[in-house]
Amino acid sequence: MRHVRAALFGGLVAGTLLIGGCGSAGTEAATGSAIAVTGSDTMKYAPDTINVPAGQPVTIAFKNGGIIAHDFITTGADKNVKLVNVGSGKQQTATFEANKPGTYQFVCNQPGHKEAGMEGKIVVS
Repeated sequence: MRHVRAALFGGLVAGTLLIGGCGSAGTEAATGSAIAVTGSDTMKYAPDTINVPAGQPVTIAFKNGGIIAHDFITTGADKNVKLVNVGSGKQQTATFEANKPGTYQFVCNQPGHKEAGMEGKIVVS
């Protein structure tokens, strides 16, 4: 019985530490962390604006919060993200890096999605 209580207590402590380390996935990139972006069937990204430092690689964790497939594709950077055909409830990650400050677009290239407003921007400063 003592081992069961110890195991439960250990699991509770580990779970608390994991939950405590989680926070909202704001739009600011923190060194060594992933920026969570969700795509939805309302043809929106959340967040739709991401701020990152120039010359720093940033991991983008794109999750499809909808039912139909969505993409997360950037262009113009030194290292672009190309996550395509991400299925319902699935998540994919990739690294974005831009050495030059500026604004870089991300879009969903599924037919009609970009035209319906499924786009956002990464602001590099």
